[in-house]
Amino acid sequence: RAIVRQPQVFLFDEPLSNLDAKLRAQTRIEIQKLHRELGITSLFVTHDQVEAMTLAQRMIVMNAGVMEQFGTPEEVYHTPASIFVASFIGSPPMNLLRHAPNSKPGTILGIRPEHLDITSAGWEVRVDTVELLGAERLVYATMGGDSLIVRIEEGSAAPKAGDTIHVTPRENRLHWFHAETGKRL
Repeated sequence: RAIVRQPQVFLFDEPLSNLDAKLRAQTRIEIQKLHRELGITSLFVTHDQVEAMTLAQRMIVMNAGVMEQFGTPEEVYHTPASIFVASFIGSPPMNLLRHAPNSKPGTILGIRPEHLDITSAGWEVRVDTVELLGAERLVYATMGGDSLIVRIEEGSAAPKAGDTIHVTPRENRLHWFHAETGKRL
């Protein structure tokens, strides 16, 4: 009915929240098609980061009524402005390490799970559990006082719970945050 009226803007307030996962994915595709065909500006409110990342051309991440970051989904994902954004966008979320080796006091190191590689040397971590998700595995581990997640591809050898492994972060994918303010450094 809203399309028939040919509005200048669509306002969507969590329109997919009551749908099951399969129908939600199908409806996201239909909304993308409609947006391309009609070219009408749409404001889409959601708590679902997958919806935000897949449907947005620009997105605003809000925290307690305050805008934390505005940008394209790629900008928000690759250069989060704060610890809140880093922990909210991404599934699984960015690892936020307070006790990372060689980190400066008063800083928190952020590294996405897919930017940690299992290597023969590097940070020593203890594997807590491994979760098989089909095409990938998530390795949940502990390093000192920090928990972290490592994403590995299906074909890679998976460690087992209780194993000690080494991981190396990709240097060009490190994110530093101020420990007190939570803002990107």
